[in-house]
Amino acid sequence: MPHSWQQVTAPDAVKVFLSGRDLPVLAALMQAEWAVAPLAASLHLPLNATHHRVRRLLRLGLVRETRLEARRGRPIRHYRASSEAYLVPYHATPLGSLEELVGVYEQDFTARFLHAVVQAAFPLVSDEREIGLRVFLDGGEVSFDVTPTAGAFQYADLLRPDRPALLLNWGTLHLDSADAKALQHELSELHARYAALHGSERYLLRLGLTPDVPGDEMGD
Repeated sequence: MPHSWQQVTAPDAVKVFLSGRDLPVLAALMQAEWAVAPLAASLHLPLNATHHRVRRLLRLGLVRETRLEARRGRPIRHYRASSEAYLVPYHATPLGSLEELVGVYEQDFTARFLHAVVQAAFPLVSDEREIGLRVFLDGGEVSFDVTPTAGAFQYADLLRPDRPALLLNWGTLHLDSADAKALQHELSELHARYAALHGSERYLLRLGLTPDVPGDEMGD
């Protein structure tokens, strides 16, 4: 965890962190020094758009020019983020609630996550007419899900070696506070263990646990 944070309060700079549009560029520049052309290639972005974003981040004080690389013709400029850690105070944002703050990146990540789920699960489909919603009683609880093979599908089948590494668990747990804290610790330790690996493939992970709020049931 960084020891110092660059506070961001200027409205135009705050927009960078709320929109997410320029964040891939800023994130790359937080990790390493880049010239614009290789940065664009790394992020699969158009060169002109990348240059425009870097220059905007530079004007906003979020990026700094680190050096000029001499060469025949125009020298190559290299850039790095102005900090390894940024903090955008809630009071500096135009958001109307703390829920909006917590969910700043939720919408984009959810869209990306759901698209990836569909792509991973589609090979399981033998007949597209069997794809559908299911609402069913399971162990005394009503469960909701989407099935690729009508009523016959069991999520335990995804654990087979020939199935994609896909896990979709969500719902309500009934726990004592001590059990909830134990689960919190176990999930945190499990996540940390796998986050430390550097495999060849990318996987998206959604992991959350919170006490329920009475009266917030679906449909209310």
